[in-house]
This record gives sequence, structure tokens and C-alpha cells, in this order.
Amino acid sequence: MKLKDLKKVRELEISLIREYFSSTLENKWEDFPDEWKDNLGASSPNHYRVYLDSGLSFVAEEDGEIYGFIFAQMLHHVADVTNLVWIENMGVDPIVRRNEIGFRLLRETLRAGREMGAEVAHSMIQPDNAPSIMLHKKIGFFIDARQVALIDLKDPALKI
Repeated sequence: MKLKDLKKVRELEISLIREYFSSTLENKWEDFPDEWKDNLGASSPNHYRVYLDSGLSFVAEEDGEIYGFIFAQMLHHVADVTNLVWIENMGVDPIVRRNEIGFRLLRETLRAGREMGAEVAHSMIQPDNAPSIMLHKKIGFFIDARQVALIDLKDPALKI
């Protein structure tokens, strides 16, 4: 992910947030304050730089079009773990879903994290997002009752 990707990634992330909200919230997108909407997502101006600088955030791009993204960063000394990959958000354009774009983005982040010394990865997953849960399980995450996905990056049996 590069700074030049910000505008397209932001548009895609906001469209996916709106898609999710339309199925889970009774409020209309237009009813939310602009300041609140402007700060939503990892691509917001207040958050993007951290993920960009992390070396763990990627885009799926073809012919200048962004079809997917993943925002992740390395956290240190969390829950008795020295280096932890924190996956904040990922998304794939609905027109190209089910083409392994999310799988490849997630796999690349985990590979990069392992190369940077990460011991585990945590991923944010909405508990009603069955496709995301299935994707994380496919790659080897353990999902507990809190819907936090965990994976041991030192496990030689990983599918990444």
C-alpha cells in the first residue's frame, strides 16, 4: 500500500462500511454526522499513516484499479506477546469477491508479519460476517467466543 492509493482505498473502504451498515443499522448513512463519517475506517486521515508505514498493509490492484485492501500493523508487548500483527480491517470490492483476493491479502500480511518477527496475529471480525470467519478459518485462525481470530505464525503447518 502506498500514499498514492489513499483516495481509491478510502472510496472502497467507505463503500464497504456503508454496505455493512445498511444491513446492520436502522439509521441511514446520511443521518450520521460528517465528522463521524470522516473518521471511520483505517483509511481515514487520522489513521492511514500508521498502517501505511507498518509494511503490513496491502492493496489488490489491477490496471490502476483497487479491488481490495488490508490494514494491519505490528503491536508490541500485547497479552504476553512481544510482536503481534493487528489486522484492523480488510475488504474486497463486491464485483470481484470469491476470487481469493481476500485470501491473498490476508496471507501476504501474515507472511510479512512473520518475516518481521511476529509471533501471532489478531484480526478484527464482525461476529455476523460469515464469509470473513470462513476465510480466517481456511487460513488457520482459531476463533474464540469473542470472535477474535488468532493464529500462531510459528506453526509449520500453516497454509500461508
